[in-house]
Amino acid sequence: MRHLGRPTTILLTALLMACGGNDDSDDAASGNGAASSPAAEASARPTAAADKPTEEAAPAGVTDEPVRFETSDGVAISGHVYSSGGPKQKAVVLAHEFPRDQTAWTAFAQKLAAMGIDALTFDFRGYGETGGAFDDTKLDIDLEYAARFIASRDYAQVYIIGASMGGTAAIKVAARLDIAGIVTVSAPDSFMGLDAREDVAAVTEPKLFVAAEGDRGAPDAVEFFVQQAQPPVDSFVFPGGEHGTDILLGEAGADLETALLAFLEAN
Repeated sequence: MRHLGRPTTILLTALLMACGGNDDSDDAASGNGAASSPAAEASARPTAAADKPTEEAAPAGVTDEPVRFETSDGVAISGHVYSSGGPKQKAVVLAHEFPRDQTAWTAFAQKLAAMGIDALTFDFRGYGETGGAFDDTKLDIDLEYAARFIASRDYAQVYIIGASMGGTAAIKVAARLDIAGIVTVSAPDSFMGLDAREDVAAVTEPKLFVAAEGDRGAPDAVEFFVQQAQPPVDSFVFPGGEHGTDILLGEAGADLETALLAFLEAN
C-alpha cells in the first residue's frame, strides 16, 4: 500500500490500473477488515446531509441528461448522464456515500465528460432525486442496475468508482458483472447490511483502493482489500482525514483526481 506524502504532483505513469470528515463518515471498517456493529455505526452517522459541494455549471460542450432506470425489484432510480457527445468508448458509474447524494460527484463527472469519458451519477434509493425508503441491503442492486443501464448504451468499457458505501457496493457488483475496472474511495469492507469481504477476491478486473490516512478505519479497509484481492490491484493512502468525495475537496484533492484519471487511462 502506497502512502503519499505532500508533494505538489505525484508520479502515476506506472499505475496498473475520494460524507464528511471523520465525524460524519459512513464507513464502519475497523482494523484487519472487521466491521463494527450496525448499531454503533448508525449512532455515529449524522441524520442529514451537510456541506454539499457547490454545484457549478457544466463546462462548454458537456450535456447533462436526466435519466431513470428500474431495478430488478421495481425501484425507479434517478440519475444524470454527463457527456460531450463523442465516440462511446469509456463510461464511468459514480456511486455516492452517506449522507451525500449524487451531486457530490457532479463536478468530477463533468470533468470526465469534458475529457471524453462519459459519466453516470445516480441517487441510491432513499436519496435525492430517487427518494423512497433507504435500504442498505439493496445498495448493490441499485448500483448493478446503474451499471447495466449505462452498458446498454454500447460503451466499449464501463467502470465503477464508489465512495464509501458506494465503494462497498462496487466490489459486490464487480464480483458478478463484467466491467472494465473499479475504484473504491474510503470504502468499508462492510456497511451495515452490505458485506463485501468475501466478494473482493472474486473481482478479476483492475482494482484501485484509496483512502485518507486519518480517516478512522478506512486505511485498514484498504489494506484488507489489497490482501484479499487478486491482481491487478493497486492502492494509495493520501494525507489528510477527509472521507469519500470530500478528499477531492481537501489537501489531497489534486492527487486523488490524478490517480482516478490515471486509472481510467491505463485500463
